[in-house]
Amino acid sequence: MLKGIIPVTISANLIKNLESDQPLFVSGRLLAIMTLGKDNEGLITRREYLQYFNTLSIETGAALIADGQSGFGNELSAWTTAKELGNAGARYLVLNDQKWPSTSIEIAGTISEKVFINMVKAAVAGGKDYDLQIIPKLEGITKYGYAELISRIELLLKMGIKQIIVARLTRKELVQLKAEKFFSKIGIELDNTDLDLKEVQKFKPTFIVPVESVIANTLSSEQQLYEFYSKEKNYEE
Repeated sequence: MLKGIIPVTISANLIKNLESDQPLFVSGRLLAIMTLGKDNEGLITRREYLQYFNTLSIETGAALIADGQSGFGNELSAWTTAKELGNAGARYLVLNDQKWPSTSIEIAGTISEKVFINMVKAAVAGGKDYDLQIIPKLEGITKYGYAELISRIELLLKMGIKQIIVARLTRKELVQLKAEKFFSKIGIELDNTDLDLKEVQKFKPTFIVPVESVIANTLSSEQQLYEFYSKEKNYEE
């Protein structure tokens, strides 16, 4: 079960240096930024992600959380994604409720409740042989509202899902969610700047996935390198 602050990384070096039993999230969004220079997870194909994830798993031997995005397609694709990533060593698989291909800064749209539940069922079946835990990520609250968010959570819990990620909340919505009886099953992913890590920690969710702050720190480090090399170039001239 996921607990605490979940490290977000695609760096084998960082994973090795952490020397922690804490599962780490291999973010497709971060991978797109670092390999393509574009903040759009949907540009990373299933095959590209699988190849990178497999290498990372072999090199580190760490407990990794795979980013299944929106299943990379239909129910069959979700089943295949779970099977392949489970075989590659994933302990957990995050599957979001966006339309495929999913996007990062703003969501492209959401699939219906029924279709998403079927996608999750397909992923559960695909990962069964590897004891892969599927963690649905609900990030369409701006599209379908709070009432449907709760409906989706209740349906997922009823079918046996152990933990669920909710993303793109406002503070008001987080206050509402905190009061729900199932809040202990919920993790919060920070995909934008509407909420910051310290603020969310006060609500004591079971776990937090701080994607936005990791991306901000990564880009800040790159900017420092850019400034360094720019100064070096001016020196040479």
